[in-house]
This record gives sequence, C-alpha cells and structure tokens, in this order.
Amino acid sequence: MKWNNLSKYGKYLVSISILIIFMVLISTIIGFFSTLRYLEGFRIVFGSVYVLFIPGFILTYIFFPQTKEFDSKDKETNAIDWIERIALSFALSIAVVPLIIFYLNLIGLKITLLNSFLSILGIILVSLIILYLKNKKRQKEL
Repeated sequence: MKWNNLSKYGKYLVSISILIIFMVLISTIIGFFSTLRYLEGFRIVFGSVYVLFIPGFILTYIFFPQTKEFDSKDKETNAIDWIERIALSFALSIAVVPLIIFYLNLIGLKITLLNSFLSILGIILVSLIILYLKNKKRQKEL
C-alpha cells in the first residue's frame, strides 16, 4: 500500500490511527515509568489532547477553511499551513476553554470534572455545527 494511492479520507484515517497508537504508547510509557497507573496516564494524555488541542483545531477550520500544501507558493488569503494550524489550535484552545469555564462559573455553575467535560464538549459540538453549516453553504455556492 503506497501513501500516494490512498484517497484523501484514507490518508486522514491512517494519520489518525497512527496518532491514536502513538498516544496509547505514550500512556503506557507514563504508566510504566511513573507511580501513576496505566489508566491515569491514559487520562492525562487523552485529556490533554481533548482540552488543549481539539477545540482550537476545529475553530481553526472555521476561521481558515483551507490548508496550503507544504510546497505551495501561492498566497491564498484564507489558507494556512499545517504547522500554523497546529500552533493556532493550541493557542485558541488555551484561550477559549478557560474563558468558557470561567464564564460558566460566574453564572453559578461550579467547576467540576463533569461540568468541564460537558462545557468543552459543548464548544466542540457548536464548532462542528458551525463548520458543517459553513461547508454546506460553500458547497451551494460552487
């Protein structure tokens, strides 16, 4: 199986599978070389990705819908590189997630593990809905 012969979604599926295997490997290493149990290492690695990366990654696709190829020389106004997208994902997640949680605390909702999980899930779902509607509108225009 060659990388160039895969479809666009096949490449994404292979990339995500490799990333998940890598994260499980890191969780195992954390559990093996520290006093933490395996599930605690698993929770640290996957929780960090859930809090620090995924909300911002989806938001970058809302703000910058297209990704430039690595060797692309054209200057599109609405496209960013993968490195820029990943860096901006961390920055947006670090900015948005605490703001939402602090605002929920201001209206009287206590900060607990479940409330934090659900508020981040809400950010992700609302962002995915906006992204879906934006892509649907763009497809109608073409």
